[in-house]
Amino acid sequence: MASPSLLVLSMILILHSILSMASASLSCVLQCESEVNMRLYLHQIAAGPGINQVAIVTSSKPSEFGLTAVTDWTVIDGPNPATATIVARTKGMQVQADVAGPGWFNYFSMVFEKNSRYNGSSFEAMGINFQTGQGQMAIMGGTGEFAMARGIIKYYALTNPPTFQTIKELNIHAFYVKASDTTSGATIQ
Repeated sequence: MASPSLLVLSMILILHSILSMASASLSCVLQCESEVNMRLYLHQIAAGPGINQVAIVTSSKPSEFGLTAVTDWTVIDGPNPATATIVARTKGMQVQADVAGPGWFNYFSMVFEKNSRYNGSSFEAMGINFQTGQGQMAIMGGTGEFAMARGIIKYYALTNPPTFQTIKELNIHAFYVKASDTTSGATIQ
């Protein structure tokens, strides 16, 4: 009779073989992924010149529960909007989703500008913002350079932004599959 450790090793090898046949990408979970870390800045303008969010559903509730806005926030490469370059835009929505408020649920596509290193690639992100000055959002996908991305965006609100504006430092940490690795596999006919 085989020893317990030999049985466990055999089971692991059989399971790995089965998973490898089921999907080629499962056989290289770590080897075919790339990692990216970025520090960028999200620039929100709620009113005045350059406004980049608009309420589309208003609310009569005390906490504005249900208020919904469409966003096209800029993402810049430095904390000063006057001197920074726009590298991406976050196109999406935010909903006041906390009855006691404030608790904004955000979901957006962070689409990199054509003139940036990541030319047209995107991250898909969502998360809740309790207006505490810091928080996290999940990266749940991506396109282009960031195909099948997963990761996290940690954000910190900078102090003393211009009136009706918010500037958040974004610390982005993501894993993604390089574009050349997403083309293998069976073709559907």
